[in-house]
Amino acid sequence: MYFEREFVVEHRAIVEELIARTHRAALAIFVATFAGYGVAIWVWFAGNMWAALIIATLSYLFSRQFRTLSFALARAQLRGRAVALPVVKRVEQALEKGRAVDVMAELEAHLHAMGKDPAGD
Repeated sequence: MYFEREFVVEHRAIVEELIARTHRAALAIFVATFAGYGVAIWVWFAGNMWAALIIATLSYLFSRQFRTLSFALARAQLRGRAVALPVVKRVEQALEKGRAVDVMAELEAHLHAMGKDPAGD
């Protein structure tokens, strides 16, 4: 467990913003990945098989990192705001102990529990 419930309740707005930014970045990466696959198919049909293979491989490697990269992009957008620094610092500490997917999943679980728990409001 990386975060106490009290911490997430105290910084709920920032945590919600972090998760929302992460999902938007993940969507953009997802779209870019499949656009890369489309370009690879177009290049392949244009007769350049090696370039198509390289583009498809790079798109695949990019997609493999989409969760980690989207979480990093969301944190980078919040670093410049003083009100978000406690959350960013705690997330960075949690990332030293675990994977980005696990840290984000715990934050989402806390937010989900708070949405269902009237005492969390």
